[in-house]
Amino acid sequence: MDTVELPLISLRRERRRWLQKLPHVLPAAMLIGAGVNRLRSGEQGFGLVLALVELAVSILLLRMLVKEVAAVWRTHAPHHKGIDWFEIFAAGVLAAEAFEHWHHTGHLQRPVVLTALLTLALGLFHRQFLGFIGPRRSLRIDEAGIRVRSRFRPQLFAPWPDVERIDLQETARRASSRGEARNGGLT
Repeated sequence: MDTVELPLISLRRERRRWLQKLPHVLPAAMLIGAGVNRLRSGEQGFGLVLALVELAVSILLLRMLVKEVAAVWRTHAPHHKGIDWFEIFAAGVLAAEAFEHWHHTGHLQRPVVLTALLTLALGLFHRQFLGFIGPRRSLRIDEAGIRVRSRFRPQLFAPWPDVERIDLQETARRASSRGEARNGGLT
């Protein structure tokens, strides 16, 4: 028998992770307002470019937020297999904020620029960061039995002689996701 190992993804954890992205909405909305005001005032040169960049990155960030919210609430977690575009656009919003401040005051906010660069790195190397930390929980099926591995809890193990049956019906999956069947269909 081949060994099968599956990562276990908690929808509750993914929804909490999504809630951590909400603070990016307010700066994006404020940048949309600033970009519209710049366009209305008839800015030329760098001011016009800055207004267009502010509008573009803010709208793209809000669009990615809506896409991720829809994915999380459709009962499956978004799987980032490479670049995390939300983080890329969040870095763009931070950079636009820094350039907005620089355009008004002539002073570049170095902490905001550093945060933008770190956020950009998080977005570009998202897959590598996830590979470094690895899956927190996983289900492993091998010839000895079924194991549920967790980083901080003791490993759960059910040898094959102790397993009576495994239900893979859709109703069992729905009931276990609501917490009705505590064993998740494994008897």
